[in-house]
Amino acid sequence: MAQRNPCSVFLKALLLPALLTGLSAESSDAQIRGSEPGMMQQTIDGTVFTVEYYRPRARGRAPLFGHDAVVWEPTWTPGANWATTFEFQKDITLDGHDIPAGKYGVWMDMSEAGFLPETLILEPEVLLFHTTPPERNDAQIRMPITRSEGPFREVLTWEFEGIASTGGVLALRWGTMRMAFEVGVQPGMRMTVTEEEGRPASGVYHLSPPPGAPPMPAGMSAPSFTITMHEDGTLWGDMEGIPGPDGEFMNSVALRLLPFADGIFKPAEYYNDAVQEVWEAFLELNFQSGVASGFVIRDEVTDEIIMSAERGG
Repeated sequence: MAQRNPCSVFLKALLLPALLTGLSAESSDAQIRGSEPGMMQQTIDGTVFTVEYYRPRARGRAPLFGHDAVVWEPTWTPGANWATTFEFQKDITLDGHDIPAGKYGVWMDMSEAGFLPETLILEPEVLLFHTTPPERNDAQIRMPITRSEGPFREVLTWEFEGIASTGGVLALRWGTMRMAFEVGVQPGMRMTVTEEEGRPASGVYHLSPPPGAPPMPAGMSAPSFTITMHEDGTLWGDMEGIPGPDGEFMNSVALRLLPFADGIFKPAEYYNDAVQEVWEAFLELNFQSGVASGFVIRDEVTDEIIMSAERGG
């Protein structure tokens, strides 16, 4: 670890108050702080994830990591001035670790020889200055850090690089160093159905295309919508032969049907092994003798019926 020059530290402590006192209000307003405050906030399926930090600059120091260009302490907050913080009002997972809702100070243990971040630390005490890292304690949550290389960033930046309905990738970028963390959130809606909810809906339905849709091509069967309940409790709707707005025909569109109320479901697009987008619409079943005889898909905002269907023979 690089050592601070005690004389330099003493002179800074002696001269800095005098220099600050000598600045007029006008000149101080014109100054650009070396590490300005920053905040990154992202909402994922109702969970608000907030990162507050100060943004240090590289200022010609390169590489920042891997040697003593920066005066690294054994434990470093990934920012400057006051400790960087994470905050979320619902429980999440971070790289597979369960993290209770709350606010945490963010620190990293640095390797003694290589000046490289090795361990992420979430510390319950949030109001700590960067020169006073927390002692190791049982309340901390600790996990290994995955590092990679990327394009050079002058300013230390926290950002979300990928977002899905189930979470995203939170990344720290500074210099050429990239540190990425998988964030998982609790689903805002129930993902599975009970036997009583799913079985009466299961079956094949004949769809009536929406008004203004192009006619079906000759020889193509009428569009269909098949509802299937899987053993894991998921309810699926598979559309085939749906005419699109430009005359194309969308085949085998797989939707997850998420329970909303009795006989009412929210269609959701599912790909890359996750629910990606929930439609602003409702699928409302019609029942006869306890079994669904058909359904309508209704716009959530306008209440307009987009599509209707009757159970096939």
